[in-house]
Amino acid sequence: MTNLKSHPNIQLSEHIAQVMAAADWLCKWHSNEIITPEIKRLIKRIILLHDTGKATEAFQKYINNPSEYTDDPMSKAHTPMSTLISFLLLKEGKLDILNKMIIFAVISGHHKGLPSIERLREIGSGTIAKILKRQNGTLLVDLLSSQCNINISNLDFSNRPWAKMQQYLDNIVFPTFENLTIEQAVKFRLKTQLLFSLLLEADKAFLAVKEVQKYLQRESKVWKPEWVKQKIGLQKATIVNKIRQSIRINIESKINEIKTPGIFSLTSPTGSGKTLLSATWLLKIREKMSKKGVCPTAIIVLPFLSVIDQTTKEYETLLTTIGGEKSNGSWFLTSHSLADRKYKRGLEDDIEHFFIDTWRTELIITTYDQFLMTLMDVRTRYQMRFHNLCDALIVMDEVQSLPCKLWKPLEEILKCLVKVGNTSILLMSATLPAIISEAKPLLEDYNDYFEKFNRYKLQFRVDKKLEISEFCDEVLRRRKKWLQENKRVLITLNTRKSARLVRDKLAEDWPDKFLKTPLLFISADVTPQDRLEKIEIIKKDEPCIVISTQCIEAGVDIDMDFVIRDFAPFDSIVQIAGRCNRKGKILHSAILEIVDLVNKKGSRYSEMIYDDVHLQITHQLIEKSTIEEKDILPIATQYFKFLSSRKDTGLKHLERFARWQEDISVRELLRGKEREKYTFLVIEKDPLLKDEMANANEVEDRWKRREAWRNLAGRIAKISVSIFAKYGFNPQDIAYEYLGHWILYDGFYSTDRGLVLSTDSEAGIFID
Repeated sequence: MTNLKSHPNIQLSEHIAQVMAAADWLCKWHSNEIITPEIKRLIKRIILLHDTGKATEAFQKYINNPSEYTDDPMSKAHTPMSTLISFLLLKEGKLDILNKMIIFAVISGHHKGLPSIERLREIGSGTIAKILKRQNGTLLVDLLSSQCNINISNLDFSNRPWAKMQQYLDNIVFPTFENLTIEQAVKFRLKTQLLFSLLLEADKAFLAVKEVQKYLQRESKVWKPEWVKQKIGLQKATIVNKIRQSIRINIESKINEIKTPGIFSLTSPTGSGKTLLSATWLLKIREKMSKKGVCPTAIIVLPFLSVIDQTTKEYETLLTTIGGEKSNGSWFLTSHSLADRKYKRGLEDDIEHFFIDTWRTELIITTYDQFLMTLMDVRTRYQMRFHNLCDALIVMDEVQSLPCKLWKPLEEILKCLVKVGNTSILLMSATLPAIISEAKPLLEDYNDYFEKFNRYKLQFRVDKKLEISEFCDEVLRRRKKWLQENKRVLITLNTRKSARLVRDKLAEDWPDKFLKTPLLFISADVTPQDRLEKIEIIKKDEPCIVISTQCIEAGVDIDMDFVIRDFAPFDSIVQIAGRCNRKGKILHSAILEIVDLVNKKGSRYSEMIYDDVHLQITHQLIEKSTIEEKDILPIATQYFKFLSSRKDTGLKHLERFARWQEDISVRELLRGKEREKYTFLVIEKDPLLKDEMANANEVEDRWKRREAWRNLAGRIAKISVSIFAKYGFNPQDIAYEYLGHWILYDGFYSTDRGLVLSTDSEAGIFID
């Protein structure tokens, strides 16, 4: 054996040189505040050592002919030996103890994910010890020295060195780590993630990108803050527009004073134009940072797909129509379940997927799921893009939608990200919880603006329960007046079943002369494609009656004349109120009625969906049957204050993050525990998809087959509906299985009603 290989067609020395070059370019894209001399030294050491374990006889036997390798797969594992070599080289050196821990952790986890403290405590025992014992004495020491300039000839591999490595960690490294304060520990974790991220992307870069120049080049766009004013243009002199203009003047003045990275907040009434206000903050700060030599990545984080679609269109108009840019993923990328995996024309599929997965772009619009997993999830697929959260401008919209158990983790992690990552963050909401008490408000006198707005009144009809059938009869009686007065009415329910019941009742005997007035149904029983199309109809400002669940609640820019809402936590009520008389056209305040609906058994629909504490606090705060918009803010402030004192705000999850302890998944923290769920495709919404699924499944190479399926993921998500099934449900009753997906039979879905099931099935199988 004369050569050490890293991959079938790449020498180990060549691979190390390529990873070094890629990491060097990644570092150049970041500021000196991020890529300090210490970070440069550490990443070079990590890269030099991360694949040294490939210099074993077993790995070289495997890599010379992977398809013919029949020995035990454990024998060829290289990360345990790479970690052991790193330990033996570094244990006696002057390197800081915690920096040694970083190197061990990054190297040991660069294929599976950043290791937990539990995994690190087993780094020299169990299966890993068996692997190292088997490989010990098989290292090709001379080749590693001559070809990679890594001299390990003086290292002592006798007397179970893996056990010595474990003792060193247990007796020296871990006690030092455990003595860190929570703030120090979070900073240390983020520093580790930065180095881990740089290695992960650099390690794959030259393998994924055949034309190196396409990878190494980054052309930052020049975006001008004045484009926002051009987009707004001349506005009618309405009360709402005058207030909006006053807010904009105050915020622009505050932005001009910003000198250093930090966490900022924007609390302002719904309908005050927060999307474009945040765009002003983003573009102005981006311009300032660009003059210092580093153009920051812009990341916009949103909770709902309907809001993402709306925000994407706003930025497309701003940067393409006003700014004259030609939209493509190389500078504008959406990262969520419905997004098309398209980057830029002329790129091969492998390169395109690599750029998308690493967020190689100037502007990213994404979901809280994707953002939080990039921030907190240890898996390599998410950590590979973590370094893009550094030297970044992050807008987090509708922050009130985050569950309480994420408040403490995010408070500390985001504060440390500002310090470690040179990042600025903007938190936005009409009702902003005090997640980060140190956030600097862009609109300091926002109380005054809430008092100036008085577009709606909340009328609470919750002194007694209202059975759903009685409510259905009531709205049917009121329908005639709504239609005659050309009203735009929104009725928001808490469950899919109650929403369906109300929709079907309103649809009975629809008067012929009002056939042009649409009855629109929006819930999770409706495909995302149909939901977005219906929202576009609502935005036309024509008369309509809309029945929805909470999926239309926050951030969707629609303006309704009258709203009815089933009882909910106070922040949800305020969010839906933001759809009521949003533009202030109704001069003497529109009405939002809140009712307390129950099913036939007397069970509240609100209690089926929401946490008891949120509901109890809301009941406590409702002292009047009518609350005007101008009085909303102090009640909302009190609501979040009570929540903070009575709810689990995630201190234990912060501790686990900081101490590298295993925890429930980020997705579960955000969305709650997944129940048994079935997803069905409404294939008639995309008839060509079925054949393309078959084509994807026939791709022989498993990695290319995976990418072919990922290319279809957005289209699949757009025509999907999901249900949570009760015991005894058989999906074959309504669908057939096709290549791992359930495709609905004809007759079980309609655009008007969504997922259509018999009354018996709905009552007996699906939850309310």
